[in-house]
Parts: sequence; structure tokens; C-alpha cells
Amino acid sequence: MSSSKSVSSAHESGTRRSDDEKIGPRPANDGASGTHNFPLKVTDSVTTRTISRGEEDGLPSLHFSYHMRYVVIYILFLLVCNFVIPLILFYPLVYLTKLSIRHVVGISSAALGLSSCFDAPFRLWRLTKHRTIYGPLGDDVWWHLDFVMWTYTFATIIFAIPLAIAAPIEYYNFFLMSTVMLICPIGLVFLVSLFSPKFHVWCSSDAPGTPMKPAAFYVIEDIAAVDFRHGRDYRKAIHERYQASPPFRQLMLHITLYWTICSLFYCGVTALVSWLAPLHFAFGWVLGQMFIWGAVCAFGCRYMVLRELKKEREWWKENNVRQRASLEK
Repeated sequence: MSSSKSVSSAHESGTRRSDDEKIGPRPANDGASGTHNFPLKVTDSVTTRTISRGEEDGLPSLHFSYHMRYVVIYILFLLVCNFVIPLILFYPLVYLTKLSIRHVVGISSAALGLSSCFDAPFRLWRLTKHRTIYGPLGDDVWWHLDFVMWTYTFATIIFAIPLAIAAPIEYYNFFLMSTVMLICPIGLVFLVSLFSPKFHVWCSSDAPGTPMKPAAFYVIEDIAAVDFRHGRDYRKAIHERYQASPPFRQLMLHITLYWTICSLFYCGVTALVSWLAPLHFAFGWVLGQMFIWGAVCAFGCRYMVLRELKKEREWWKENNVRQRASLEK
């Protein structure tokens, strides 16, 4: 995915945190018990949407713009690679050829996850080749990747296990669990982040020893900075916002909890279908269900975010009124 233009500029290289990249001390209530919030303005045009979380009432602003058509194209790309092509291969080969189920599943599994062969290397190239533009703050070691890249890589490796061994051992129900093997590790990472553990490695722009923020925060930071090409300017802005507004921290916590529950639900339903339904039905259902689940959960997440952003604006205005009143006394 790509934005209308790159918002960031290259920063001076180095392995130490530079003065303009410092994001300041973490608030005392940072982490799973913290809260945070920011205003939202949305301007729609035919091709571009701009989300400007402006500096209303003193809040640090976040400016996020993108071409809607690029988002739609990428979603269609995922749909074709991970749903249409596997179905085109599976069902005609089952009903129109004399190939065994073992060979059909092997052929179909080769196509599943095809999109990862394109988007992951391109994202990795952008993150390493243009580290000073898109990489995490405070650390310019090229192989110190961001949270999304590490999590996605880990989940993809787990995802590949049933694809690689299910057909040779003729354990087709295990093959149907491949999407669970992709979603479940990500859900577990989201769950762990709710408890704010301290890691001894870099977690995106957070230095070793920093309590982990809710995973949704890192996902938003990394995808906006790298995939939408807003760069380090966006990374600095979202960290400033996270420190400045308690309702925003609370929003990040709620989003993380929401997707953790959604992941658990998906894994449970998919496991039931994979082990109880016939292969010919379950194959198409499991692949289609992943996109249906993603669309429904994304819609629910959007509703929740818009509602909490509205509450955040109200909270910040009331807070400013209280501060002015206390100064006037």
C-alpha cells in the first residue's frame, strides 16, 4: 500500500537516539492500565482520504493521508492470492481430474499465502534500505526491524508448517488449520502486550527495558510509517500523542483487547469447521471465513474507534475547562 506522498525526510544515521527523535519519558500509567485519546477530522475526496488529528486544545497532531484506491487494490490482491486462486486450483482439480486428494491439496497449498512472497520482501526492503526514513526511532541498526515485521515473520513461519507437511502425511484437517496458525500467534502477541512486559530488545521505537505498549499502538505506528510511507515523522507524532493524552492510551488498550478476543473467536470457529466438516466444504469455507471475519471485525473496530475518539475530544475539552477554571481562582 502507498500514500499520496512520503511525509518524512531522512534523519541523520547513527545507532544512538538523536535529540529530535527522543520521545520523552513514559507516563506513569503507561501500558495495559494506561489511557489515551486524540481528535479526528476526516476529509473525503474522490481518490484521497486525509485523517488529521489536529492540535486541538493543545494535543500533538497526527496527519495521516492515503489513496483509497490503493487500499482497495491491496485488499483485492490479498483476496485473489489467498482465496480465488486456491479455490480455482482445488475444486476443478478435485472434480475434473483424476488427481488424488493428496496431490490436489499439495498444489492448492502452494498457492495459499502467495501474497506474502510479494508484500513481505518489499516491506523488508523499504525498512532496511531506507532505515533512516521509515525505520523505528532511536536505533539505526539495519536488522533491528519493527514490531509488525517481526510479528508477521513469526506468524508466517508458523503458518507455513501445515502447508508444508499436511499433504505429504495426508493429514488434511491439519492443512485447514493453516489460517489458525497465522492468526493465533498474532493474537497471543496481542494478549501478552496487555500485561506490559519489559523486553530486553527493541520493540519498534521503544528501547530495551521499556514496558510494552498495547500491540495495537505498534501496529498503527509501523504500518503508517512504513506501508503508508509516513516515515519517522509519524512515529514521533504518535509517541508524542500517546504521552500527551490518557484517553488515547485507553483507546490503544481497547483496540488490542478487541482484536485479541476476535482472534480467539476466529481460531475456535475455524478449528470446529476444520475437524468436523467434510474437506470439500471446509476448504472453501475456511478460506472465505478469514475474509468475512476480517471485514466484520474491522467494521466493529472502526465503530469503536470513532466512538472513543468522540469521547476523547469531549474529555480533553472538559479537562481544559477545568484547568482554566483552576487558574482563574
